[in-house]
This record gives sequence, structure tokens and C-alpha cells, in this order.
Amino acid sequence: TGSCQKMMGIGLCTYESSIVKALPAVMTQVAVATNPTHYGNPSTGCESDEVAVRVSGLSGDFCSPKCNSSGICPKDMPKGDTAVPECALRTTTGDKYCGLVCRSDSDCGTGSCQTSLGVGLCTYAAADAARPLQLLPAEAAQIIV
Repeated sequence: TGSCQKMMGIGLCTYESSIVKALPAVMTQVAVATNPTHYGNPSTGCESDEVAVRVSGLSGDFCSPKCNSSGICPKDMPKGDTAVPECALRTTTGDKYCGLVCRSDSDCGTGSCQTSLGVGLCTYAAADAARPLQLLPAEAAQIIV
């Protein structure tokens, strides 16, 4: 027969074993950090509706949500950013993603403004171990700056 043991406020059923005596389990609580806004640095985690992306031709990466069906992007940005959220990226299969369109590094808070096909995007230094989604800049006609 078993008994209920409380550990850190959680009930845990335990059973006596004649074969092996288990060591007490140690429970730890792990906090997973994520950015408090969209378009943050993937090294600190992306929002639940974002993916880490790296734009073809740029060395940095950033968190990017999909554009909605009207081509609108979330407006919340990291502190210090003044760039404009735009539906400016696409995958090779046609899915559209948002990015912060910038003109200079000062538009990107702690990131940097990198240009591809004449469009500046706020990016963060890429971590070598990261495997972000590879995106392409959308055609210039799709970008409203």
C-alpha cells in the first residue's frame, strides 16, 4: 500500500519497496525567461506567437510574429526601440512575418539596424547555437515604410 507525502505543497504518492529504496526526490522550479514584448532578442526567448528568425543576407536574428490576415503586425516593442513594425518578411512558402523596419541603429534600442535589399531591420547578434527560421525580405512593393 502507498501513502501520500507532501513535498513543497504537492501531494506525491509513495510506495514501500523491498527491492530498492529510492532517494528522496528534489523538486526545483525552473523559470523560463521570455521577452516581455514582440521583436526581442531570441537569446532570451520569444513570445508564444513568435519564432526566432534570421533574414537571408543579415548576420543577426530576432523574434518575429506572423502578420495577421490584413498584413498588420503587433505594435509592442522592446524598450528603446523606435523602429516601425511592418509585415516585411516572407518564407519561401509564402508565409509572411513581421519585423521592425529601421533607418539607423538608434531606431533599434539594444539591437542594430541591418539592411537587406534596401530595407533596414532591427536585429540582435546571433548566437552560434541558434537555428532560427530563415526568411527573405518581402518585395519592396509589399513594404510600406
